Amino acid sequence: MSEEMQRSDNHGSDEPVGGEIAVQLWSRRPVCGPRTTAIDRFTELAATGVVDDFDIQTWPEEISVSQRSEHGEVLETVDRYEQWATERGLSLRPPFETRTSSLLVGGSTEVLRLPMIAVAVYADDDLVGVYPCTDGETTWSVTDCINALAAESTALPHESAR
Repeated sequence: MSEEMQRSDNHGSDEPVGGEIAVQLWSRRPVCGPRTTAIDRFTELAATGVVDDFDIQTWPEEISVSQRSEHGEVLETVDRYEQWATERGLSLRPPFETRTSSLLVGGSTEVLRLPMIAVAVYADDDLVGVYPCTDGETTWSVTDCINALAAESTALPHESAR
């Protein structure tokens, strides 16, 4: 596995709650502060069977968009998340931002700045939520997602507002 990405898996109960719910959490390194609080809360949800599968991955602060071979998995994941958001009239920007960065030796490159923490929620292997996200008026955070799952809500935060 590349140095840019590290994984750990924690699996909860085999008893599905409202379908098979899986959560993939992405975090910048080092994993500390509020990020560990989110990890702890998702771990609790997995331990109680609210979440069936919980996966943690780390990513860098930013990656060069032109280095698709080195960061292909992250870029493909972000593309999938952005497609999900677009299909629902939502946006992931900010905190996912593409900008031009100047190089030390002249020239510039396009970089994708990644958020401190992001979460994708899957129900029966279908992507059903990415947080943070916005509809342009309301922004739903990772904490909003955690709270909805903890309350065993039938709707994720972006769905309950519609």
